Amino acid sequence: MRSLSVYLSNGGALTDVRLVEGEDERWTMFVRLINRPGEYRLNLFKSDQPKTYRDVDLAIATIRDDFGYYGSITLATEQRPKIGKAQASPIADSDED
Repeated sequence: MRSLSVYLSNGGALTDVRLVEGEDERWTMFVRLINRPGEYRLNLFKSDQPKTYRDVDLAIATIRDDFGYYGSITLATEQRPKIGKAQASPIADSDED
């Protein structure tokens, strides 16, 4: 996060941001930089562990307020439906008026 802040203060910019919800219900941020190829995961300072957020609203506020990025933000999830849980059946169309 510190490296990204320094990059932005030196004239760099974000071109895309993606937030991914992990199976632990925490959000990880991935960014694309204007003059560098690829996508970068936001990590904790001096660590290979990702910086995560419990609240997606806080992650979005960080993107907007701290990084000054106001473009689109992609949200994705790694959550999977629980196996064995009863799922609602689709609503059937009715011919009755």
